[in-house]
Amino acid sequence: MKARGYVFFVFLVMFVMTSVCLTACGQQKEEKRGKDWDYTVVPTADCPKDFLTEIEKKKINLFQMTYDDGEYRYLAVGYGEQETNGFSIRVQGLYEKGEALCMETSLAGPEEDQIVSNKKSYPFLVVKTHKTEKKVVFLT
Repeated sequence: MKARGYVFFVFLVMFVMTSVCLTACGQQKEEKRGKDWDYTVVPTADCPKDFLTEIEKKKINLFQMTYDDGEYRYLAVGYGEQETNGFSIRVQGLYEKGEALCMETSLAGPEEDQIVSNKKSYPFLVVKTHKTEKKVVFLT
């Protein structure tokens, strides 16, 4: 009878420990995003001319740039040369994370039913936000 109780006890302890281990291993530490920041997507025509000149020089390659004009901070992301037109860039988020301001973007290709030309394109996006001294981190 004692052996049976001992086996049951060992089985119970192993079951509990396995459950705890599986539960803990299944959780991933996820760092919380901080406060979302307000921003405006800026049309090319409304970009500061100096900044647009720099973008034009770099747009053939992947780039990330910032520009301060005294009142605002402009953030630009370019995905380099694409073989066709029809690409767009989406802002997934602009938010604080610790001491940094993070801009998360993604490149979306042409839709399957979208008519595209074989003319190369250089998709980029500029957003404007209030000026900050925070370091900008681009997540593409």
